[in-house]
Amino acid sequence: MKSPLRIAVASLALLAAASVAEAKWVPVHSVWSDNSPLAVRDGKTGVWSTPTLGYSSSNWQEGTPQAFAHAVALSDGHLYEFRLVAVSTSTNDQIDKLWDVYKDGSLVCDDCVGRIYGLSGAIGDYFKIYVGTPSGYAELWHFSGYITNRFDY
Repeated sequence: MKSPLRIAVASLALLAAASVAEAKWVPVHSVWSDNSPLAVRDGKTGVWSTPTLGYSSSNWQEGTPQAFAHAVALSDGHLYEFRLVAVSTSTNDQIDKLWDVYKDGSLVCDDCVGRIYGLSGAIGDYFKIYVGTPSGYAELWHFSGYITNRFDY
């Protein structure tokens, strides 16, 4: 006679094998820009400017909270930095939730609601980051750049 422990272990092994067989691949994306950004907007002053230097990298797994996004731009003598700090939703084109924005190394928008979108574009297309306030999304702070590389699997 088989022991209850052996039956339980065999049952769990069968369930695990079935789960792996039915699991679907969740797409993963990586988009980055190593060209000068298109534009930056200072959310405190409302001034738009064209950066002279900047970089961006976004990496995420669709439909999960697994994401990283970071962008920096030098514009009108100021260094702007956008950091994704929490994710609520993500698709093949967009990541939403909380961002920190730094200006010249000082935190100017802490846990502010924002999004990055246009990430499904081809190389040469542009994407945008908009960040509002801690209490809601608004198009106050802005970074946009051209997609120069991408990797999707």
